[in-house]
Amino acid sequence: MKKNTDKDIIVGIHAVRILLKIRPFDVYEIYSSDIKSKKFSKIFDEAKKNDLVIQNISNEKIYQISNVKSHQGILAIAKKKTEILEKDIVSFLKKQSREKILLIMDEISDPRNFGACLRICDAYNISAVIIKDHDSVNLNETVRKVAAGSAETIPVIKVKNISRIIEVLKKNSYWIYGATDKAHNEVNDMLFKTPIALVIGGESEGLRKKTIESCDYTLKIHMSGVVESLNMAVATGIIVNTIYSKIK
Repeated sequence: MKKNTDKDIIVGIHAVRILLKIRPFDVYEIYSSDIKSKKFSKIFDEAKKNDLVIQNISNEKIYQISNVKSHQGILAIAKKKTEILEKDIVSFLKKQSREKILLIMDEISDPRNFGACLRICDAYNISAVIIKDHDSVNLNETVRKVAAGSAETIPVIKVKNISRIIEVLKKNSYWIYGATDKAHNEVNDMLFKTPIALVIGGESEGLRKKTIESCDYTLKIHMSGVVESLNMAVATGIIVNTIYSKIK
């Protein structure tokens, strides 16, 4: 069995379980390193409902296929998830509530951060995540494992140019808020206009100057302690929570 880039490879108990609940008919194969283990009982139940046979495989083989060490002894191979294309963004967003936040991630490179951000997006019912189709980490096996199933629930839209897509959003009534430590306004003190697109910068450089110039407003998190910065996913969670507390 060889890795196939035309298919989704999903590892991890939560990620495989959610995959089976959301799109079971896309699943080709499921493998487990212990087909008698009770920790996989919910996965086995979902598989049985959909006439999928669990096949036995070694932990080493799962790692070889997925390149994820913390795979938890479970692997699924599925049809590639249908993506929303850049040209369809506007029509997709018109179907979303004005109170839903759209998250734009400008050059995210750490798969664990990406996965953690997707979990936050699922928790707050974010409408979608926009990333660049280059200079950003792919929605790979590590991202899916860390996302714990939220890679199935949150649309990830790849675009060529972040600044250009921001202008498209502005023309469609979106207000663009950029998170940067260069901002003068703290997120706790701001009033927000909807619909909102929140732009988060990459782990090392933050928001690029061109992206900041494209934003309607910039904001930052008030830091009371000695630590000068926060992990990207932690910062995203704080900002999204604060915004929702103000617009709902």
